[in-house]
Amino acid sequence: MKNEKQTVPPARSTALRIASVAVLAAVTAVLTLLPKIPIPGTQGYVHLGDAAVVFTALVIGPLTALLAGGLGTAAADLLGGYAQWAPISFVVHGLQGLVIGLLIRLRPRSVLLAVAAGAIGTIVMAAGYFLGGLVIEGFGATLRSVLPNLLQAAAGAVLGIPLSIAVRTAYPPVRNLSW
Repeated sequence: MKNEKQTVPPARSTALRIASVAVLAAVTAVLTLLPKIPIPGTQGYVHLGDAAVVFTALVIGPLTALLAGGLGTAAADLLGGYAQWAPISFVVHGLQGLVIGLLIRLRPRSVLLAVAAGAIGTIVMAAGYFLGGLVIEGFGATLRSVLPNLLQAAAGAVLGIPLSIAVRTAYPPVRNLSW
């Protein structure tokens, strides 16, 4: 018998998956740090990191969105002077990406499902920060941050959904990266 070496398809290789997570986590961190618009009366700020989380979930998939969204926003918190929020951001944005990514798997090319997944991801993010904020800031400041968090996550979906459609249309092989 011939000893045939099995090769891993490039889109499924471990190295490519690690690189995808690292690059998308870095993009998420940058979009979380710049621009940073403070929310008056709270320790929080509004940013564009959610657009990267939504994009990653819709284009690459739930596991990459979990890791890149969580790591990217946690890194931004550490770099931006919000270290106390890093564990919460890791969990909240990671779950946001995971939920969106899992939901879109039901019908990958459905814009309506992408919008619904983005809406559910928005609720996951706002609820997660509300619970985490109760521990860090208390009820009053946390309550003041609910609306800005909802708007931020919704804006992320509004930006991330068309960006994901544009990238999948312009570069169809990106569909092979999903895992």
